[in-house]
Amino acid sequence: MLEFLTFVVSLVALYYGAKSITESAVHFAKVLGVSEFVIGATVVAFGTALPEFSTSLVAMLVDGGRPEIAAGNVLGSILANTGLALGAAAMFYGIYIDRKILETDLSFLLASMLAVFVVFLDFKITWIEGIFLIAIYLSFIRHEISEHKKGEARGSEKLRPRYLGLFLAGIVMLSVGANYMVEAIRAISVTLGLSEAVVAVILLAVGTSLPEISTAIVAAKGGRGDIAMGDILGANTFNALIILGSVSLVQDVAASEAFISATLPVVVLMSLLLGFMVMGNRITRFEGSMLVAIY
Repeated sequence: MLEFLTFVVSLVALYYGAKSITESAVHFAKVLGVSEFVIGATVVAFGTALPEFSTSLVAMLVDGGRPEIAAGNVLGSILANTGLALGAAAMFYGIYIDRKILETDLSFLLASMLAVFVVFLDFKITWIEGIFLIAIYLSFIRHEISEHKKGEARGSEKLRPRYLGLFLAGIVMLSVGANYMVEAIRAISVTLGLSEAVVAVILLAVGTSLPEISTAIVAAKGGRGDIAMGDILGANTFNALIILGSVSLVQDVAASEAFISATLPVVVLMSLLLGFMVMGNRITRFEGSMLVAIY
């Protein structure tokens, strides 16, 4: 039971750490003057993906590395973000999206999924492939800022020192929470007799996706479909490119053939399904229910 308690406490630390960083990062973005979609697709997405990032990075650093935890966490989180977060938000409230936003950003997400699929064909991601993934993401960020930035909003909000402290506190909570989370996953896998990758996909991925789930539902409820969609697209792209790319610089992200063959095609197919759903500029409640059911 101790390992499950550790899991819950670590999850709380990850949540509040990510929340603190996200709140401060959104403030910094407003100081710089960027649009709501850019905040959703980059800043908020980065903040809500921090639990996955910190947990995956720590997993690669302890005891010679636990690459299957990192792979399971990332792929499982993408599934949870799409199936649970976006699916639940649409199921309850429906989501309406600006088509101009989707034309480029959803296409970029699908291209990201394809890139991950290709580099995982040999069931591992090397550091060279990791740099390739990171480079793709940086081009995405450059595009987001150039296309959606609101120059007139620059300097509309002054920098407040308390957000710097909030940011640093968030870093500490993430670091401590991620370290204990990895230990909890290892212990739970032994207790349940399951592989670390399976535990990461089922348990860890859903837990670390809670920020995305709550953000998407709240945004959809308030009629801010762009924020909800921007958060999910940004978080999934961040997970696929930055997290996998970064941790591969520590060591190769390798996973079993059975795990990759069972998980990666589902990730790609669900992303493609999302693409078809939003062709009508919205995700209906029925389509949201489909995403949840598929997950």
